[in-house]
Amino acid sequence: MNKNLLFNIVLGGMITLTVPILGALGETRLDAYVSMFTLEYFIATAILRPRRRIKDILALILLIIFFFIVGVRVAEILLT
Repeated sequence: MNKNLLFNIVLGGMITLTVPILGALGETRLDAYVSMFTLEYFIATAILRPRRRIKDILALILLIIFFFIVGVRVAEILLT
């Protein structure tokens, strides 16, 4: 099995497990789901190291979104 296929299967499985687990815990915030998906993407990428033909633009976009979410949460804490 090649690395890219294994990466897609593992990432899909992790995301498939995350949604019902967070739902069962009563999580309704979209940013929690996006943060978990981002962390899962980077964990799967670090462990499986799929081959890329071009730069990983998705990783950059997810990282920017993650930093934005964290920044908003920190600002909420500091300003309240």
